[in-house]
Amino acid sequence: ALTPLAGVGRMALTVYLTQTLAFTTLFYGYGFGQAFRLGPVAVSAWALGIFGVQVAGCQWWLKRFRYGPVEWLWRSLTYLKAQPLRVSS
Repeated sequence: ALTPLAGVGRMALTVYLTQTLAFTTLFYGYGFGQAFRLGPVAVSAWALGIFGVQVAGCQWWLKRFRYGPVEWLWRSLTYLKAQPLRVSS
């Protein structure tokens, strides 16, 4: 039942950064400023919706690539060499 969440775990840094960007843009004043206009149920619905899109996006991405984009960049910088990104078929 938890298998779809495996991709989110493998791309944890990418997911964290995209969630931060999405939620700050949606709720803070420099974006759409919806923090105090929406109630807790609406905010929770947005959170579940965005997370659902991320789960599907992670599964799609990991069928084609070994790592998430930020994880690939992090590994490449750590080893000072571009790491292989594509999944070999």
